[in-house]
Amino acid sequence: MSEGKKAEWVRKCLSILKALKNHKHGWVFNEPVDPIKLGIPDYFQIIKHPMDLGTVKMMLENAGNPDEDKRIDNPGDFELNVLRTFENAMTYNPATHDVHIMAKTLKEMFVGKWDASKQGILDKYRVELSGASSAGAGDAPSVGKRLAEADFSDDRPMTYEEKRELSANMNKLPGKKLGSVVQIIHDRNHKILQPNHDDPDEIEIDIDKIDDATLRYLDTFVKEALAKKKKKTG
Repeated sequence: MSEGKKAEWVRKCLSILKALKNHKHGWVFNEPVDPIKLGIPDYFQIIKHPMDLGTVKMMLENAGNPDEDKRIDNPGDFELNVLRTFENAMTYNPATHDVHIMAKTLKEMFVGKWDASKQGILDKYRVELSGASSAGAGDAPSVGKRLAEADFSDDRPMTYEEKRELSANMNKLPGKKLGSVVQIIHDRNHKILQPNHDDPDEIEIDIDKIDDATLRYLDTFVKEALAKKKKKTG
C-alpha cells in the first residue's frame, strides 16, 4: 500500500508506532526475538505468540489487502498487537531486568499516546469504513454507520440466562459479523477486550464486564445477523 493510499486511521497508527520505534529503547522491540542469537532457548516455550513493532508495522501496512494473511484491519487489532509486544517482554523477563523495565516504559508511553488519540482514530476508522461500504451497491450498513445511528437507551440488566444465550449466539456468527461485534465492543469500551495468549487469532471477551446498554444492542445486532444467515442458507 503506497503512502498516498493509506487510510487516515492507518497513518495515525503508524505515527504512534514511529514514535515507539524511535524511542531510545525502541531498538529492543523493533525486530522479532531471535532466541538463538540471544541465548534464550526457552523463549518460545514461555512466549507462545511473539510480536514485535516491526511486524506490527508490516501488518498495519497490509491493512485492507485481502491478498495478505498477516494484516491489521482495525484500530483494536493495532492496540492489542502493540500491547502484546511489551507484555511478552514483561512476561519473559523478571521485573528487575533491563528489558522488562524498557518494555514497561514503552507500554506506558503507548497507553498515554493511544488514550489521547484513540477516539480520533476510531472516528476516522468508522468514517472510512462507512465510505467503503457505501461504495458498493446493495451493501449492508457498516459498523461505523450503525454505531453513529445506534440507540443505546435500553439498559435493562441482563439475566444470567440472557447473557449465556447471547454468548452462544455470538459463537454462531460468521467471521465477518463476529469481527463487527468485536469492533462494537471495542468502540464502547476498548479495555474489555484482551488478547488470548493461547491463540493469537482470538480475543477474549468477558461478557460480564460489558455494560447493559451495549449488551442489549449486541443482542439485537446478533439476532438480526443470525436471522439473515438463516434466511440465506434456508
